[in-house]
Amino acid sequence: MSFDNENLSTPPRQGVGLAALVLGVLGLALSFVPFLSEFVAIPCAVAAVIASYIGCDRVERGLATNRKDAVIGGLLGGLALMMTVFINLAVYSG
Repeated sequence: MSFDNENLSTPPRQGVGLAALVLGVLGLALSFVPFLSEFVAIPCAVAAVIASYIGCDRVERGLATNRKDAVIGGLLGGLALMMTVFINLAVYSG
């Protein structure tokens, strides 16, 4: 009886990249609501950027395979931060 090494390997850890994508979408969607953007969208967007960095690092180390999810989540998180700043400037400036 022989053992196959592929069956014993651990599955890829895709959670952080997926979390970056979900947080980026949530942050971008809530960045258009002025009151929620300050308390919900900004933390979601910052968490998306951080999770994106961690997810890309896991892809580089070979622990995950979802680079696209991590990168898109980070980009959406950055876009959510920019939109939050612009919308808050438009709403609260004079």
